[in-house]
Amino acid sequence: MKDAPLTTIVERINHALENVIAPEVESPIVRGQLFAVVEMLNQLPGKYEYRHDLLAQDIQVGKQMLTTLLEALTKAGIRTPEAISAETREVDLLGMSGEHLREERGRVEEAVSSALDLLDANRSAIPDAEKIEKTVLGQLGQNILRDMMLFRRQRFDKISQRAQEE
Repeated sequence: MKDAPLTTIVERINHALENVIAPEVESPIVRGQLFAVVEMLNQLPGKYEYRHDLLAQDIQVGKQMLTTLLEALTKAGIRTPEAISAETREVDLLGMSGEHLREERGRVEEAVSSALDLLDANRSAIPDAEKIEKTVLGQLGQNILRDMMLFRRQRFDKISQRAQEE
């Protein structure tokens, strides 16, 4: 099991918790907590074995949002720090490891956040500032919704089991 992927390890642990340990637990409250732990473990592979295609998509979309924000700031005569504008540069996403993709996504997200702060601080000088902000925040919301849809459906029926089984 040493070299098994995280998904396999979690599946094996959850199988033992659900099929070996849970049947021996008498308290419905403790059994519910046990199933809550199983559900939390089910979320781990999605967090640690993130899909490269989604990371690359997040980076590309983030760079597009950042370009939109920088264009609006520049048109309004607002200087942006080099650390923000540098994140619009092209990178070889296909040549990056998962760790490097996550780091790149983090830098792009920080730059987008900083650019949004600049937009907010200079709102009165930027035509259509609210529209631009809504567009960017809407895209971020779509990314979050996409990620939420990737998680497995939680089994609240097992988590909230009562004494009805007894």
